[in-house]
Amino acid sequence: MQKDALQTTEKACEEIARLCDPDRFFCAMFLPPAAREAAFSLIALNCELVKALVLPVSGQVTGPMAGLIRLQWWRDVVEEPQRGRLARHDVAIAIADLLESGRVSSSSLLTLIDAREAELSRLPDWQAWREAMLDSAGEMQRMIGSLLGEQDEALLFAMKRAGTAFGVGVLIRHLPQVLLSGRFPLPEECLMEAGLSHDADGASLLDGNRLAGVVQRLRAEGVAFLPDRQTIRKGGLAMLPATLAVRDLRRDPVGVNATRGLGDRCAVIWAGIRRR
Repeated sequence: MQKDALQTTEKACEEIARLCDPDRFFCAMFLPPAAREAAFSLIALNCELVKALVLPVSGQVTGPMAGLIRLQWWRDVVEEPQRGRLARHDVAIAIADLLESGRVSSSSLLTLIDAREAELSRLPDWQAWREAMLDSAGEMQRMIGSLLGEQDEALLFAMKRAGTAFGVGVLIRHLPQVLLSGRFPLPEECLMEAGLSHDADGASLLDGNRLAGVVQRLRAEGVAFLPDRQTIRKGGLAMLPATLAVRDLRRDPVGVNATRGLGDRCAVIWAGIRRR
């Protein structure tokens, strides 16, 4: 009975990952089965955390309080895994299982939550933004490297940088939609560089030629995070998102509901086959 319940939870996380984060999901499909299921759980958790960052229309009145409450709930789940089981929340149960089995550390998950909270509270400058990106998209990839058994700290940090570059590339790809959703994953310094006040609505960056300047800055930041090709190859399957990062960091944002083209998918497939 317990095995059936675990399989149901794993399937739920897999479906959340597939629908919410198809890029990470596709890369995770190349991982060994045990690591793959755990990666789906981490991706599903990240999707839940990102939901807390999207402010509703009323957010202009209420501020980030609703999101902070949601993030605090996940922090409580990480610190007390049994709370997640009692809540009967599929993602919380899956995370509790990873924590109790020792496959993921609570410190890594709390780092991820703290980074999301920093974004929700607004990042003041580019340095704070870099740290938040390393501790969110980057920490996600570091955890996947750990799931694959990697223990070399230098290589794990390179995986973290590759995950960060991937996160920046995806941000560029979907930037207009992200800003229109009410989420603001950029530093306030970015607003001031565009001639806006530090507390302006992120959607204001879509006016005029401001978006092009933001994309150019993000592209440079993302490229700076990318490890060299030799290190990417050495990282094996944990570095698959870097394949998409290299491609996304060369491009402009895409339209609403745009899906990955055959070229991107083939590039990941080819890299996945070579690194197995």
